Amino acid sequence: MKLDVQDNDDRLFVKIGGQLLYSEADHFKEEVLPKIGQHSTVTVDCGDLQFIDSAGTGAIVRLWKECRMVGAELELIRVIPEVQKLLHLTRLHQLAKVSGIDDTA
Repeated sequence: MKLDVQDNDDRLFVKIGGQLLYSEADHFKEEVLPKIGQHSTVTVDCGDLQFIDSAGTGAIVRLWKECRMVGAELELIRVIPEVQKLLHLTRLHQLAKVSGIDDTA
């Protein structure tokens, strides 16, 4: 998993690549959750995320919960169709804004 976290004023920007698996879920949470702070938006760029397993999905749910606790909005952008299917299957798309790789804003 590749992870880049940038703190930009009221937005936390997270770029994730590779695979978010059981072996990486704790690392993801350790790197991202403490930085949520008082951001109004947390944006996760999933354009390079190729696969996510159940533990990775759990890490995203935990991120959503933490965002909700501080009043921040979670958005997942540039999600590839394969990952989008899993997010819809687990109903994560009902918790966070999810846009696909080809969606235009």
